Amino acid sequence: MKAFKFFAIAAATIVAAASCTKNFEEINTNPNKLNYGEIKANNCFESIIYEMGKANQEYCGYWNNQLVQYVAFTAGATRQAHMYQMTPGNWQTVWNSKARLAGDNNHMIDLARRDGDTFLEAVGMILKSYCFYELTALYGDVPYSECFQFNKNLTPKFQSQEEVLLLLDEQLAAAADTLKSNPSPIKPGLDPVYGDSAAKWRKFANTLRVRVLLLAACINDAHWAEIQTILDNPADYPVFTSNSDNATVAFQDVDPYKCYMNPTKVDNMESYRMTAQVCKMCVVKDANDNDVYQDPRLVILYKQRGGKWYGVKAGCTVSEAQQEEANNPACLNKAVLNRDAMSSFLMDYSELLFIEAEGVLKGKLTLSASAKDLYEAAVTANIEKWAPFIRYNSKYRDITAADIRKFLDSELGSYDLAEAGDEASKAIYANGVEDLVLSQKWFSLQWVGLEAFTHWRRVEYPILTIGDGCTYNEYELPTRFGYPNYTVSTNAANVTSALGRMEAQNDMHSPLDWSYKKATGTHRNPHPQDTHSIPSVTL
Repeated sequence: MKAFKFFAIAAATIVAAASCTKNFEEINTNPNKLNYGEIKANNCFESIIYEMGKANQEYCGYWNNQLVQYVAFTAGATRQAHMYQMTPGNWQTVWNSKARLAGDNNHMIDLARRDGDTFLEAVGMILKSYCFYELTALYGDVPYSECFQFNKNLTPKFQSQEEVLLLLDEQLAAAADTLKSNPSPIKPGLDPVYGDSAAKWRKFANTLRVRVLLLAACINDAHWAEIQTILDNPADYPVFTSNSDNATVAFQDVDPYKCYMNPTKVDNMESYRMTAQVCKMCVVKDANDNDVYQDPRLVILYKQRGGKWYGVKAGCTVSEAQQEEANNPACLNKAVLNRDAMSSFLMDYSELLFIEAEGVLKGKLTLSASAKDLYEAAVTANIEKWAPFIRYNSKYRDITAADIRKFLDSELGSYDLAEAGDEASKAIYANGVEDLVLSQKWFSLQWVGLEAFTHWRRVEYPILTIGDGCTYNEYELPTRFGYPNYTVSTNAANVTSALGRMEAQNDMHSPLDWSYKKATGTHRNPHPQDTHSIPSVTL
């Protein structure tokens, strides 16, 4: 579609804003309810936020979950992302989606400024930043400052990842500052995330800054100081303090507010099998391979199929997949996930706590709480986030504080055992406490959009095993998505400049600036046939 040609998405796509209002069905059947040409920011908001929520779920389920080895689609021959089967057309689809949503938010910001809707202006700035964060985290250098100028500039310049991240941080800080005065939307009742609370959106803006700055800090260590400043000044920079602050798009069980995960849209959920990596981190087995203990989140996210927990090899060959299927591997839990009103998670409180725990553990942050305390708080917050969803299982028992404590004392989740080098813990987390903390963060990021893919490329925990079936990307877990072919051809000079700066080819092997591979030249556990990982530095 030509509108996406130069990353200058036509804001006119918001003409579809007739479907953005609360009274969707009435407007759809009574054109007198909307004066065309008089679109307001509040006409756009619902469409944008629900589409962002759906895109988060779609690309999480379609790409993220298989790339980072939560699941593998071994029950059929399609959906082979766990084997790294991606095409330039796939890169284009994701680029189009994220860029369009960024453009839609940019248009909403302009309308909000025209209308004097300070609330939606700030919210649009936050959501636009969220979209651009995902674009730079997926593709690397992207256009930012020169975007959305349309005919004035059809070949926008690409900017470096650090530059884009710092510009996003600047925009998020401006949005948070705007929300200080506690503005209300001109038309209330349209916000499915925070119910029109400026204070909650302000917390999201500052917490998202921490996520953005974490990537920047992996390019330039000095940016840890900016994270420290945010965390040291909660009065000036309030951040998430509980799960009630989680940035969650609340879908409904009626059209047009059904989520992407609804049964009509996703009818093959149980064909996605739980992986061996998840099983390893979530189940304690005895010498006879009997299940002895399990992570309390496991029965919420996954479902047994053969009387005990079994996970497939991610990236296995076709013949191996047939053997794996004979073992009745667990699958995604349809009862919880495959619902019309399944929530879409943009960012959670637990993620902030994990960032704090990592910062303290690595000596990058100085906080009043210890790395252990922050880690345990992060795991607790994540279990408590998922705990209410257990009620969608036909048989369930509520998760209690004692259940959480038991997990934190087990070899699956114990900080003390990992720190002491306990053999049972070491079998799961070979590199001790850092492995534990960052692997548990990986587990906590399930269904939080594409963030797990970003997290894994940044730290490469947990230590994944790349399967023999991963031939599509020559046995390497994709390090980035490539630029769409039309962008390469129509903005050739700027694409060539961006690839040159990144020392990259337009493929899925080039490491991004903040990644573990960029820092080391290799992976923690490369496949023997991966010729794209050359060790250069030991961390």
